[in-house]
Amino acid sequence: MKLLLAFIILIFSASCMAHPLEADSLLGDDDCTEITASFQLDECVSKELVSSNSLLANELEKFEQRAKNVYAADQELAKKFINTVRAAQEAWLIFRDRSCKIEAFEVEPETPAYVTTINSCVIRMNSERGEELKYLLR
Repeated sequence: MKLLLAFIILIFSASCMAHPLEADSLLGDDDCTEITASFQLDECVSKELVSSNSLLANELEKFEQRAKNVYAADQELAKKFINTVRAAQEAWLIFRDRSCKIEAFEVEPETPAYVTTINSCVIRMNSERGEELKYLLR
């Protein structure tokens, strides 16, 4: 699976390099809809990672607000539940980061492809976790 992902990134990167670079993309154009070089893919995935982490944090905040509303009659129970979910979230973050290292295992460490593979994995797993948090207490 990891080798396949690395191969896909390599093929995608090679096909992107086959397209001529436009002046806008060399000047740091933020448009990620038309990627023509592997460095653009790396930059776009990095930007998406920031957004993904923010969305996950927002989903956790929304969960905490729902918990406070559901347990409005017993705020101690709400705090206990929220703290339990926070502890689970901390453990999940460790699981996510280690899982993504496994996914990128066959990619040369410290290379842009490695970083992009890790970041793509984190984005995917953040999305899945965000969906899980959305449905807690609904």
